[in-house]
Amino acid sequence: MENLKRFIILYIKPYWGRLLMVMVMATITSSYTFLLGFISKITVDEVLQLKPAGEVVSEAHMQSLIQEERRPKRDPQATIPGLGKEGGIMLPKTRTEKLEWLGWIFILYLVVRSFFATLNWFYTYSIAYVGQRIVFRIRLALHEKVQQLQMTFFDRQQTGRIMARIVDDVGLLQSEITTTFVETLRHVARILMGTAILFTIDVKLALMAFVALPAYVVTYKVFQRPIANVFMRFREDYAEVSALLEERSKGIRLILSYARERREFRDFFKRLIGLYRLGVKQSVLSSGLGSVCSVVGGVAMGLIFYFGALQVRGGMMTVGELVYFSMSMGNLFSPLVALANVNATLQQMLVVISRVFEVLDEEVIIRDREDAKTLDKVRGRVSFRNVSFRYTEAGDYVLRDLNFVVRPGTTVAVVGPSGSGKSTLVSLLMRLYEPTEGKIILDDYDIQDVKISSLRQHLSMVPQEPVLFSGTIADNILYGQAGTSPEQVMAAAKAAELHDFIMTLPEKYEAPVEERGTNLSGGQKQRLAFAMAVVTDPSILILDDTTSALDAKTEAKIQETLDHLMEGRTTFVITHRISTAMRADRILVLDNGRMAGWGFHDDLLEECEVYRLLYEQQQKQKDDVADEFIEGIMTAVEEVEKGKKELQQATEKDR
Repeated sequence: MENLKRFIILYIKPYWGRLLMVMVMATITSSYTFLLGFISKITVDEVLQLKPAGEVVSEAHMQSLIQEERRPKRDPQATIPGLGKEGGIMLPKTRTEKLEWLGWIFILYLVVRSFFATLNWFYTYSIAYVGQRIVFRIRLALHEKVQQLQMTFFDRQQTGRIMARIVDDVGLLQSEITTTFVETLRHVARILMGTAILFTIDVKLALMAFVALPAYVVTYKVFQRPIANVFMRFREDYAEVSALLEERSKGIRLILSYARERREFRDFFKRLIGLYRLGVKQSVLSSGLGSVCSVVGGVAMGLIFYFGALQVRGGMMTVGELVYFSMSMGNLFSPLVALANVNATLQQMLVVISRVFEVLDEEVIIRDREDAKTLDKVRGRVSFRNVSFRYTEAGDYVLRDLNFVVRPGTTVAVVGPSGSGKSTLVSLLMRLYEPTEGKIILDDYDIQDVKISSLRQHLSMVPQEPVLFSGTIADNILYGQAGTSPEQVMAAAKAAELHDFIMTLPEKYEAPVEERGTNLSGGQKQRLAFAMAVVTDPSILILDDTTSALDAKTEAKIQETLDHLMEGRTTFVITHRISTAMRADRILVLDNGRMAGWGFHDDLLEECEVYRLLYEQQQKQKDDVADEFIEGIMTAVEEVEKGKKELQQATEKDR
């Protein structure tokens, strides 16, 4: 319930005025069904004037009534609609008086329907306004919080799960806020009005009606916990299905390549079956709660009809009063059933709120300090001082005791076996993670003393797999730098050697980029990623194995572009290719998170065993490739010579 209190204070309290107006309208609209019941009572008693079978008059009295009917008609204008009784017997009205009453009832009915239709429109609009505003604020808060969180949060959370909480879970709140907070008041108002009306009509029957209340309480207690448990499991499984679907959608090429469609279908089918069963179970429990409550109300209603009919037969109440009582009682038990469902909905809402607050309460580890500085200009000197890092306190160190200094404008190649910590190193520099121990110094500042936005303004990273967004080529280029002019966009494209290709497109810079850049080649996507980095004019450029997925010809062209982009900038080049590392000014060798070497290529070949092994392995691969190439050529030559001989022999036979 603590999360519910926080939810009310943070997201409902700001709209309390509008919500109060909605509650007033809800209270007024709750009287609608009772007014219809009252109109029905008037119609029965004053127009139809139905009499119970036990109300039999004597022959003499009947003659007097006939004579009364034969008297001259009264002036309808002088007739005031009213209820009169004489000797316990309702005085019959003339046909004119009944028509007069029917006209007034018709006008009253039209007024009531028109008034409540208009009020209900404003009520529905206000409900939608408040609900959508609350959902809007929650989604905005979640989106903002997700962008503040450190990478360790995303390392342990699937993207689909995060999306399910921001979109689906919060979407449920919009309808549940309406049901829980406003409709509850509406139901309570109907119950209070119905109670007052029932006791006004007949106290004994009213007391009999409320005997059913304990049965409602017991029914709710039985269904409450199972409904909450099933809903929690449903939301968790739903998030897993969303995460699986997103993951498989991204990996569709791999699935098709390995012909695993049938396996993926079976796996997804099993998960959907589990979700389907939980959904059915949830519906059965919710409807079961309402059904049991309806049965309790039906039994009570049947008893009321029975004893009410006896009351009418004995002349203690009119037929109209019995009709009014039964309609009011139905309007009383209906909100009781709804309140039982509201309690079930409240349990579901508490589950959703707790899932939302799990994200909102996630601790933000990487944040600006109060006295954080803004860097207007960065030279590009980077120093790692005794830097160590591990993802969790119980986990092993990914990096250990790193000490090195990079001078401004220097290109550093970071090499090492897979899993040696190369990408983690540059992630620490960008403050995607915080060092567990040690400091990282940029120029003369500890990067933890610098505002995160200011730090990242001077750094740009080109990942191994370019990340592109749906939109135009221009939209992607200027993504990292707001307010970029068309001239700057064009200059960045020229620097990345992408301009000539763009000008061949019909839409030029407004040409669309499909999701993940699927309508571009590997080299074009890589150059577009370079342009995105260059447009920010970074002081420090990070290239995370940017050419590993390219063929040799494309890599050679891209390398020329890189040489131009890296000029005058401090650059970290993460690579597993020694040929790429040899182009750098300095080479940093990592092995199992430790610094195995630092220096020039020739020196590392002599002093660093890890680097020498990497070099020898790649040289051997090159030699093997060369041997295979030469062997292929020799085989081809032999095949050609063999073909010549066969052709010569065939020619000689023909002669």
